[in-house]
Amino acid sequence: GPDDSYFVWKKNGQKMKACITEQSYTLFDGRVHVLSWMQDSVSENTEYKCSFISKAGNTTSEVHITVENKDSAGQDGWTKEFDTWRSAISEHDKMMQNWRKTW
Repeated sequence: GPDDSYFVWKKNGQKMKACITEQSYTLFDGRVHVLSWMQDSVSENTEYKCSFISKAGNTTSEVHITVENKDSAGQDGWTKEFDTWRSAISEHDKMMQNWRKTW
């Protein structure tokens, strides 16, 4: 996490500003751990891109969300998977808060 770093989020090619959360934690050796995530709801197929930009270099992650019929048999599976991801993010946030207190 260089000092000049920043995130750019795009939804279907359009820059996003709302619903984005960023956190940074200074590690014991002086490096910085930087996270960014966003919340959104979609009703149609959507592409998200998250770019991390700095003078040292850039990287981009992307994901494609495919929306299926709400009456689809896979809905229960998706709800369980979403709950699992939500729990993992919550646990990660708690862990980072504990690390921050320790350092």
